[in-house]
Amino acid sequence: MGKIPSRYSVGRRVLFGMANRSGIVKSVSNVPGPMGEFVHDLQDQKTGEILQVVGCDIRPFPEFDEDLRMNKPIIHIENSSIANLNLGSQIGAINASLQQISKGGESQSEFVHALQEFTEGVVSATLADAQKTEVVEALSTIAEQGAKKPEERSTGTLKALVAWIPGAIATAHHLTGLWDKFGPIITAHLGI
Repeated sequence: MGKIPSRYSVGRRVLFGMANRSGIVKSVSNVPGPMGEFVHDLQDQKTGEILQVVGCDIRPFPEFDEDLRMNKPIIHIENSSIANLNLGSQIGAINASLQQISKGGESQSEFVHALQEFTEGVVSATLADAQKTEVVEALSTIAEQGAKKPEERSTGTLKALVAWIPGAIATAHHLTGLWDKFGPIITAHLGI
């Protein structure tokens, strides 16, 4: 039997911080600090800077952590110009939020499926790059808000985004159909 993989393994690519920055684990602390936290050294992939990050602020990097993912949701991107659009961080944020939400009950799994399917539809749609980026950013915000407790959600922001999406996707008819199918599930979960 092999060793169980760990998100803290040296050399593993991870997301950290509120902005889901990407980094590589450089060293792992096995001894808690004075407050009981484990502080690990990560190299920020954008700046190259070595940072000390508390373990609870480290999350798996969705595209690279197949070995950590059991039956967790993941947005699949096929035949897409996603690299040219640089949507990776938004897709990563959506996946991280959906993984957190998927730990809940049946209504949460319906929301996860709906947001997952709609996001995949948007990424593969024939929308202008700027439009596609805006819609994926909106879906990223919806996913992040959906992962929060209902009383912590920004209802005004969510209502504005949900009202804006149909107009933003109006030129892609198959997306309009997807929104008609999944929009009510998404809004029901969000309580708006």
